[in-house]
Amino acid sequence: MDDVTLLNIGNTHAQIAGWRRRTVCGLRRIPGARLAEAEGCTAELAAHAGRPLLLACVSPPVGEAVCGWAAETRTPLCTVSPSQLPEVDFSGVDTSTLGADRVANLAAALHLCRLPVIVMDCGSAITTEVLDAERRFRGGAIAPGRALARRALHEFTGQLPLVEMQARVPSPLGTATRAAILAGIDLGALGTVARLIESTRGESGLSEAAVVVTGGDRAYFAANLPSVEEAVPDFTLQGMGWLAEKAFRK
Repeated sequence: MDDVTLLNIGNTHAQIAGWRRRTVCGLRRIPGARLAEAEGCTAELAAHAGRPLLLACVSPPVGEAVCGWAAETRTPLCTVSPSQLPEVDFSGVDTSTLGADRVANLAAALHLCRLPVIVMDCGSAITTEVLDAERRFRGGAIAPGRALARRALHEFTGQLPLVEMQARVPSPLGTATRAAILAGIDLGALGTVARLIESTRGESGLSEAAVVVTGGDRAYFAANLPSVEEAVPDFTLQGMGWLAEKAFRK
């Protein structure tokens, strides 16, 4: 098929890439807020005007701005939808509230992973998408990510500082406030993910589920949890590429 633009807008950043010959190409990463206004859309997306664009967006105001830009520039636009993934059985879940990024992760899992699989997407939020051997989407979980937990402690308390992100696992015995926050958040995040994996594998048909981790914070979890495989960096975008082939099929 002809080139398609993939636009994946998360809570903090957006990824812009092309999909050509079933390959993600020309990937750029920008602050998502840049696309919240018409001027930013024009500056960042001008080179993609008129080319079919597949949008996955978790920020409604930014999504509305992009849709407005697409209408003005006569750029064909489709949004990621479960209907673009007929190979997956969504009958057991409420798809009306299912995030587009999670649908894209399921598409990537279907093409890149052995089933059953647990996809862990670790970014602003930590999400799981569970696809069983019969290609049924079984649901998943949503929890705050490490960066979001840091901001929440800082913004909703009177004195707790905003602590830096770090790759190493902290000691559980924080001897000062910053160290104690690192221990609570970073060890807690590992514990949350480990328990989610354990509990998910306890469900029917999922005892042998593989675990693949993607997202901006994937390296921390892949390095510090056993039997967790780090996904390719463009995992979600690859899923979007496969969906684009159906969305813009001629």
